Amino acid sequence: MLCGFLLSACTTSSPAIFTPPAADADRAVVYIYRPTEMANALYSPGININGEFKFYAKNGVSSRISLEPGDYLFEFQAEKKYSKLIPLSLTLKTGTLYFIRVSTTLKVKESTGYEPYARSFSLSRVDEPQAAKEIAKCCLGSGDGTDDTEIKASKKETGDGFSVDKTQNPFSH
Repeated sequence: MLCGFLLSACTTSSPAIFTPPAADADRAVVYIYRPTEMANALYSPGININGEFKFYAKNGVSSRISLEPGDYLFEFQAEKKYSKLIPLSLTLKTGTLYFIRVSTTLKVKESTGYEPYARSFSLSRVDEPQAAKEIAKCCLGSGDGTDDTEIKASKKETGDGFSVDKTQNPFSH
């Protein structure tokens, strides 16, 4: 009896639903999301849009970006620790929603000596129904991995916090 009660309590939770708001009439909205995967979970490559850094593609996080219409190149920041980084070009139209999935793979290189893992990341466009399912599964819930604010800042501003540039070498005297 008690077992049946506990099992029924587990099934009453409803699945998360992701419903993106409509884009503004004069702009396009791009959701870039990375489904939760164990492969490369600790790695978060930087995302550039038209050569300008915007944010890091963290595991299980979705970001919303509002952009003016036009041609855009979405790419990863080049780093030597990744074997392959596949970019994506899109022509954005006003009032349209776009969804870009960050996919990752991890392969072991077969060799007699030590070879680092082959880590790769790729960007691919996904249709809205598929993206909504994947974002609801990976990026919503108690941790709410969705960063639904518009990403505008491209330069990191230094505040009054700690900075190596503000310190002195104690052995320089």
